[in-house]
Amino acid sequence: MATKRTGYSDNQHSILYGETRGFCPLCMQPIIFRKQGSNNLNKGYEIAHIYPLNPTSAQTKALVKRVPPPEINALENVIALCPTCHTKFDKDFLVEEMDKLRLIKDGFLADAKARETASQYKIQEEIYAILDHIAELSVDVNEIPPIRFDISTVDKKLRVGMSPLQKHEIKVNAVTFYVPIRDYIRELEQNDQLAIRILQSQINTYYLEMQKQHPDNKDAVFSFVAEWISNRTRRTLLASRVLTSFFVQNCEVFDVSAE
Repeated sequence: MATKRTGYSDNQHSILYGETRGFCPLCMQPIIFRKQGSNNLNKGYEIAHIYPLNPTSAQTKALVKRVPPPEINALENVIALCPTCHTKFDKDFLVEEMDKLRLIKDGFLADAKARETASQYKIQEEIYAILDHIAELSVDVNEIPPIRFDISTVDKKLRVGMSPLQKHEIKVNAVTFYVPIRDYIRELEQNDQLAIRILQSQINTYYLEMQKQHPDNKDAVFSFVAEWISNRTRRTLLASRVLTSFFVQNCEVFDVSAE
């Protein structure tokens, strides 16, 4: 007996549209549009099932090693696609394309969970001054002081689970900004040492939560920590990534990898 396609509420449509950030995740075309001469917005997407709603015999054979979701019509198994991509996906069904959509959807779900988690974690006001100080720091390579700390800490922490490009960014940030950030934080500690300790604990706690959600992806962990700092403070993501890099070196973010 065929499974009936469920209807989705306006709130569910909002979730599915919102996770795409307004673009079809396959072709990157806008999925909300305004016709020329009109002030009204038009829906330019359809809700596609990732694992087929009612697999054909050929699809069933191709999906023999894929476990169907517990609820075929659940939001976790559907995604907003433009009509062209939806039609092509259904008509020219390939398991590889389904796996690609699954990865995209899992990324959407991970982002949503991280944002939900971020809203539950507060952060000390002292971080505003630190981020503002970072934004004003000079980045002239000729003014970068000699390294006065053990950069090998970063190498030990990032030995596994992080891409070379992300490692490079963190190491460059550490070499460039570690000393001035450290010295500025020491100044703040003279006024309220407990507040700085709480701030360090908050960042470490949020890191641990992200590590729990993404145990094998340090790139994602680093990005989510930086985004949390940026969103919570309304400061730039660039400054937040620099501060997150500082805490990587300063033993607050990422455990040292096992030998």
